[in-house]
Amino acid sequence: MDTPSVSGAILIDVKSGLCLGVVGKAKEDDAPQLTVSSWQACDIEGVGVVSLRGGRVMLRKGENVLLGVFKDT
Repeated sequence: MDTPSVSGAILIDVKSGLCLGVVGKAKEDDAPQLTVSSWQACDIEGVGVVSLRGGRVMLRKGENVLLGVFKDT
């Protein structure tokens, strides 16, 4: 990962909660937890932040996918 403080990313199918891809610190097993967390964490514009494994995950929900960007604190 070339961006400072970004340690990973995950792409998730919103409808099924299945992981479509990961890079860096993100793990495929994070997909179900982030999907459920996004229901309350994301605002009307589909943006939110959750804590996971000692770091923050910035969430952006689209029509069919959920993007999580892992940031070190």
